[in-house]
Amino acid sequence: MLRGISLSAEAMNNHISKNDVIANNMANVNTTGFKRDILIYQRGEENGIQVTNPRVTVNFDQGPLNRTGRPLDLAIHGDGFFEVETGEGTRYTRNGAFVRDSDGYLTTQEGNPVSGGIQLPPGQMEIAEDGTISVDGAIYGQIRIVEFEDSSGLEKDGSSLFRATNGVKPREVPAGEVAVLSGYIEKSNVDVIGEMTDMISALRAYEISEKALKSQDEILEMMVGRIGKTG
Repeated sequence: MLRGISLSAEAMNNHISKNDVIANNMANVNTTGFKRDILIYQRGEENGIQVTNPRVTVNFDQGPLNRTGRPLDLAIHGDGFFEVETGEGTRYTRNGAFVRDSDGYLTTQEGNPVSGGIQLPPGQMEIAEDGTISVDGAIYGQIRIVEFEDSSGLEKDGSSLFRATNGVKPREVPAGEVAVLSGYIEKSNVDVIGEMTDMISALRAYEISEKALKSQDEILEMMVGRIGKTG
């Protein structure tokens, strides 16, 4: 009986965790380059007891591409990430809503330099599908696109950024395997209808687990009462 109560309580906690993940996905449905989180469950053992441990992973499927017509809005068609430099080190992103700072450097909207720092003068800008940037016909740099053999080694680091963990190293994507599209941004890959369906399922599952816990608690209380009377 106590084991049943424990399992019901564990299930309730897992459903709460899933609902939190879904709520965060929904909150970022309009965040450029956002990748939805998925909660998976792993069975393990603690103190000789089998338990379920929830773990959050990231779905890296490409989101819809939205045409903006703005030259510095860039989207990657295919796998890979833009490489940006932050105060905490190199980070990776699919959010290509870039700007040119006061010194002409290509940066994220938070001011992080793109591809190690590309300085661009005023003029007519063109960005080719291989990432080459030219201004008034002269080439000033190339946006580097990198990929990872194992994307599970990437962790979210805020502002649609990812950081590499566990010694995971990026590698440059070979020419022709992806395309950099100027005038486009990649929208969030969150499916609103799918998330709402999952949220309803999680809430119903929580209610079922809660009822099971209450029923078992009532039965246990009755059993304890009878034992007390028998004594």
